[in-house]
Amino acid sequence: MILQDTHIEALQKGNVQLSIVIPVYNQEKNVSIALDRIKRVVKSTGLSYEIIVVDDGSRDGTMNALRSEATHDSNLRIVSYSQNMGKGYAVKLGITSSHGDIVIFTDGDLDISPHMITEYIEQLQECDLVIASKRHPESRVNAPLSRRFLSKGFNLFVRILTGIKLKDTQSGLKAGNGKALSDIFRLMLVKRYAFDVELLALANLLNFQVKEMPIEINLDRSFKLKDIARMSVDLLAISYRLKIRKWYQKRIRP
Repeated sequence: MILQDTHIEALQKGNVQLSIVIPVYNQEKNVSIALDRIKRVVKSTGLSYEIIVVDDGSRDGTMNALRSEATHDSNLRIVSYSQNMGKGYAVKLGITSSHGDIVIFTDGDLDISPHMITEYIEQLQECDLVIASKRHPESRVNAPLSRRFLSKGFNLFVRILTGIKLKDTQSGLKAGNGKALSDIFRLMLVKRYAFDVELLALANLLNFQVKEMPIEINLDRSFKLKDIARMSVDLLAISYRLKIRKWYQKRIRP
């Protein structure tokens, strides 16, 4: 079982107000830069914090870079395992091992600017979950036209198959109450592509108030056909559990 091969370094407990969860895979060249950018923003909040980087079975020198960072940052925790399990699995493991009253997860590949993290935290005073949306009118999105088209098409299928009315479910920056997110992620089954949809489907069932916020993101890669196919399979599985088996409803029923 993969959890038997999981290592958590620099474990911290106590009063943590903010947890930042960052999944990474083969990010040896970028992870130190990403951490520096995120830490500057997090420190400006004045909150006590931990940053949890989940190394999803990287094959390069990502772990060496992370250990180097951890030697001079006691707020950095490293979660690692040897087999690549997928982004959804990595985020779930990071969130369920976090201690913060507020938990934010964001990608570690430098695609997303972290500068709005403070605004996401402020918005949590008025709602349960804050999510980034590429379709927010104030968002700044640099992405291939084909990716924009496929993103809109996927969102249409999400709406039809799950009933989620949000304009964008897949942007990799989301914030919420730490305990609530941990409880939701423990119910989630998707390990790779459409875990964001599963998260928001559960939030919808729990009547969470969700707010979409702007994002600044640079996406210079087009979708691969196999990724589109896998996302579709995940989405169909979520819809089956949600609409036909009522699997989620049975598990969140008081």
